[in-house]
Amino acid sequence: MSTVRPRATVLGGAAMALANVILGASSLYWRALSHVSPTALLGYRILISLVTLGVALAVLKRIKPVFDAAFNGRLLLLHLMAAVLVSANWLTFIWGSVHGHVLETGLGYLIAPAVTIVLGAGVMRERLDPVRVVALVLCLIGIILLIARSHELEWWVYVTIGTTWGIYSFLKKLTTADPFTGLTLETAILAVGVGVAILASTYSLAPGPDADTSDFVLLALCGVVSVTPLWLISFGAKKITLSTAGFLQYVLPTTQLVVALVFYGQQPSGNTLVSYATVWLSLILILVYPLLHTRRAGNTATKPPALAEDRRAGP
Repeated sequence: MSTVRPRATVLGGAAMALANVILGASSLYWRALSHVSPTALLGYRILISLVTLGVALAVLKRIKPVFDAAFNGRLLLLHLMAAVLVSANWLTFIWGSVHGHVLETGLGYLIAPAVTIVLGAGVMRERLDPVRVVALVLCLIGIILLIARSHELEWWVYVTIGTTWGIYSFLKKLTTADPFTGLTLETAILAVGVGVAILASTYSLAPGPDADTSDFVLLALCGVVSVTPLWLISFGAKKITLSTAGFLQYVLPTTQLVVALVFYGQQPSGNTLVSYATVWLSLILILVYPLLHTRRAGNTATKPPALAEDRRAGP
């Protein structure tokens, strides 16, 4: 058992890290499809992701939970709200990737955990310790500085990404559906919306006059680009602790920062770097303090802390 657990933990951590790298680097994929409008790209992402998820769930024989969730009023409403949020998040991310605002999208994913914590405190009445209060204040200061002084950034991009993903993550904590079931239900809801938009408005999935064969090949991969990170996260989450998963959420915005600097050539000002660092510091406080607190508590317990952690990490 002792030889299997470390190996499983390494595999789980690698899967989660790879998922976040794919998500962070996916800006390059969307930029390669710049001939297609962001709204059309969103439609393709929804429809092709639904097909990909449907095939995956059919192979795994997990179609029934989707129908069970669809006929559960509470779950349907929850995932309807989540669908609206994730569509706004996807559209903003695609727009930022196509138009060269990747620093902003990465910053949004740094802000999102703070939004989730605020919702947990305000809605679920979760108690905030003083360190988390300080962290949230730092995050707010960083955001205000960015909006007020970093004029080279599109502030609405990181605010939209941060709030939609933060609220989406909060809603996902309330659902009893597994990640694949939840995303399939949300994507199905959005697919209905795409169909209605096509029939009732001028919305079109036409890729545009400049699209070529390579664009159609890339469009066909929308589902793989969207679903593969979800599968990796689902696989990895079962094999690592929540604290490890928390640290691995740094990988996505870090990847976005590298992509923005290296591939997009974005040049953040000094004000932007200071504000960015302030938000990073707030997230470090949010993640590190609970670990230190748990370790101190574990040292005084009669049961070895490694055993307690091993149970949390169990499948």
